[in-house]
Amino acid sequence: MAERSRYNYLMFNAVISFDHATEQFFDLHRIPALTTFFTWFTNLGDARIIIILGLSMAIVLMRHHRSAYMAGLAVSIFGSVGFSYLLKLIVARGRPMPSLAAIDAPGYSFPSMHAACSMAMYGFLAYMIYKLLQPLHHRAPLVAATAIIILLIGFSRLYLGVHYPSDVAAGFVIGGFFLWLGTAVAMRLERQTRNAVWRGRRR
Repeated sequence: MAERSRYNYLMFNAVISFDHATEQFFDLHRIPALTTFFTWFTNLGDARIIIILGLSMAIVLMRHHRSAYMAGLAVSIFGSVGFSYLLKLIVARGRPMPSLAAIDAPGYSFPSMHAACSMAMYGFLAYMIYKLLQPLHHRAPLVAATAIIILLIGFSRLYLGVHYPSDVAAGFVIGGFFLWLGTAVAMRLERQTRNAVWRGRRR
């Protein structure tokens, strides 16, 4: 038991050390052009932008009678936003030193809501592309593009000095969980819809 506690303590210290080393590295190696780019790009993961994009996608899905995907999208986005916000209040971890950051960022640091929201939103978009987009050969490059967007949003939070690596990693885990939950909801509802249509045709 004591050995396990010591291991956990060492692992925790290793994570904290890596977090602060990353913070200092980016403070010393920022390039003005990249800072300008990532200052703009990071907004793609802002919860308000994500919700607006999600609502826009929901309208399109509703017009195409894709209620299963609309429900899954809602679970993915709102689950990620809500859980991340709650965890921020519980953990109440301070952000990296403002003097080392490239931009101002209010609120607590852990987890990164940008990482969670981008994983939930763009991940679900990738899922819909994979399931619905025609022709088939367009699917792979667009799914890859969404993956790059997610990773760049996470990286932008580190580069700009407003999150630690552990914040971003936790955000991706949270977003990934609710993405999985959202896709599970969508698949279940889609299956129920197909079964109902099939039963109706047999009558």
